[in-house]
Amino acid sequence: MKINKKLEILKLISATLGLILVISAVFIFIFPLHQRNIPPSHEKLLKGVARFRFNHANALSGWEEKIFKGKVVYSVKKDKTGEYLNAYSKDAASGMIYWMEFNPKNHPMVSWKWRVTRFPERKKGAPGDSWWLEKDDYAARFYVIFPRFPLFRFRCLEYVWDKDLPVGTIITNPNFKNLKIIVVESGVKNMGNWVRVERNIYDDFRKLFGSSPGNAGAIAIMTDSENTQSVAEAQYNDIEVGYEKQ
Repeated sequence: MKINKKLEILKLISATLGLILVISAVFIFIFPLHQRNIPPSHEKLLKGVARFRFNHANALSGWEEKIFKGKVVYSVKKDKTGEYLNAYSKDAASGMIYWMEFNPKNHPMVSWKWRVTRFPERKKGAPGDSWWLEKDDYAARFYVIFPRFPLFRFRCLEYVWDKDLPVGTIITNPNFKNLKIIVVESGVKNMGNWVRVERNIYDDFRKLFGSSPGNAGAIAIMTDSENTQSVAEAQYNDIEVGYEKQ
């Protein structure tokens, strides 16, 4: 009996260690080591974890494209205001993601500049079967992603510039309850002008999810117009991630 009991314990330990190894391998595969805890080398670090100023020298170094439907054209352009990242979408949805890890409790602030030059063309009328899909096209989005295991449990703050919804509107994505959409700029009043946005992601997360966040794992940007089958265009620049509230 004693020998059988010891064998059962050894089998349990072996199975547990095997499960831990599998989980570790999956995590490393999806979140490669070289993508975590490493700020972008092409930018001078300021008061935060990292800062991105898009130009022809660094282009999109370190950023990865995530394609949902079609490809949005992300390219560095220049005008009298300087260089910036331009996003042009024609019936497409793809975003750019940058993996980095930081603690939002100690470094809660993020900021960025964006400018909308063309909004996706939504149909007019009462909400129907296509209402959410139509609404889920935005000229400009900025994401902060909080990974968790299993990976489908990750949580996300999505800040958008919407043509119609008022600033302060909060939407839970009906297809994924762990994605909270926050309207931080609205309408055409500032269309064609650079607008700077600053958010305390620690406070936003606690307000919307009712708990404190773990480490953030990535940021992302996206312009899309696949649901409306139209054109959208916006520009991004001066992203600063993970600094203390002044």
